[in-house]
Amino acid sequence: MNDNLDGTPSDTADAPLEVLLDDYQALAKGRLPKAVFDYIEGWAGDGLTYRANRADFDRLSLLPLTMRDVSQPDLTATYLGRTSKLPLGFSPSAFHQLAHPSGEIASAQAAHAADIPMIVSAMSSFALEDIAARVQGGRLWLHVYLFKSREVTRELVARAEAAGFEAISVGLGCPALGKRPMNLRNRFTLPEGIRAANFALRSTTDFNNPISALAHAELDPSVTWRDIRSLCEATRLPVIGKGIMNARDVAPALDAGLAGLMVSNHGGRQLDGSLSTIRALADIVEAVSKRVPVFIDGGVRRGTDVLKALALGADAVFMGRPVLWALNAGGEQGVAGMVRLLADELRLGLQLSGCRSPAEARHEAQSLLRWAHGK
Repeated sequence: MNDNLDGTPSDTADAPLEVLLDDYQALAKGRLPKAVFDYIEGWAGDGLTYRANRADFDRLSLLPLTMRDVSQPDLTATYLGRTSKLPLGFSPSAFHQLAHPSGEIASAQAAHAADIPMIVSAMSSFALEDIAARVQGGRLWLHVYLFKSREVTRELVARAEAAGFEAISVGLGCPALGKRPMNLRNRFTLPEGIRAANFALRSTTDFNNPISALAHAELDPSVTWRDIRSLCEATRLPVIGKGIMNARDVAPALDAGLAGLMVSNHGGRQLDGSLSTIRALADIVEAVSKRVPVFIDGGVRRGTDVLKALALGADAVFMGRPVLWALNAGGEQGVAGMVRLLADELRLGLQLSGCRSPAEARHEAQSLLRWAHGK
């Protein structure tokens, strides 16, 4: 029998086939065209960072505390002035319709039902207004870049404000697109009927990344913190900087007005050979010193991964690829099942570690966590 997000039994009679997040990946690999699966799964270069994101979670071990009352674990998370039932969220991914016809609408509905934020990519398959209209009251953030055409960025942000989005996420560390070997080998282009609804197309084909075919979506290698400050000043919404990896960037990021930071190497899709996000997290948390919330994505596949990131100081943990795998498996219900699975694993991980909440896990981190072979 399935459990609801609060741990109570649901009315679903059939046991799920998916008992681990990797099961959703296997389903997607067997169902999607190879080129589409490779686009979703793909990485930059040799995949060093992509693999490190996953492997370093495994190198961080838990030393459970025992004989503590963990009968009522608290999974809530509070940031940006709002409390969610779970310390989870969805990272921005383009073109959700590659995985399922309902695309971002189904993903956003599942996030809303779970009371967690979804970061909607500016390259979404549905217009951001259409997504917001279908999930009124949901925690929607819009992910943008500082495009060469600043007017395009400003227009997207203004549209998000008008549509009721909660926050803006801006890509850091993306002055250019990383090299995606699988896309190049597959000569990948978007299938017929899949588009970026917020952009017009141009007559350009770049097999490395279909985003290159979007009009006025060119990344700008000249961007600086002054441009981030201008973005923050141009909107009433809080702006989250997604892509911080080096603690030296924390001070200028906060000086620029960012209201939160996400430790992210973009799923290993940009600079291959960069540090894993779980390795970078503690230094960023220390530099931030509780002034703004800190989030993380990259390589999360288990509830214990979430527990480890929370113990190291993350306020919430975001996922990218697993959302698309689960979306392919069953639309909104598939994504909801994936969130429920991860929440159940996190709840159990807290209990078995002797912690009643993410805050307690963070307080106990020094005795709870050990890096294999030293950090």
